[in-house]
Amino acid sequence: MKAGDVVLVRFPFTEVATTKKRPALLLAEATRARRYRLATVAMITSQVEGIRLPGDVVLSAWERAGLLHPSLLRLAKIATVDASLIERSIGRLTAEDVRATRTAFQKHFAAWLA
Repeated sequence: MKAGDVVLVRFPFTEVATTKKRPALLLAEATRARRYRLATVAMITSQVEGIRLPGDVVLSAWERAGLLHPSLLRLAKIATVDASLIERSIGRLTAEDVRATRTAFQKHFAAWLA
């Protein structure tokens, strides 16, 4: 797996005690040793008609990314998890969705990128 892959992962809820298997965008991986692998992922949700948060990106090519429903990427919900929580890769974002994600990422995290 590599950055840009859409993966199926046990994503932690905000209160961290529980997880839900859901798609997410793999942003980065960090490996210190074979048994110590971390993955930074951003949540993907099919709740496209719900409340919008800063950093949300509607994925225009959701089917080509391996998703079952119209979806949006939620950059406000990023987590670093043990890579063993990733079940598998289900697809990749298209170049158009990668551009939209990068633009939203730069805007959402502008204070850290200046």
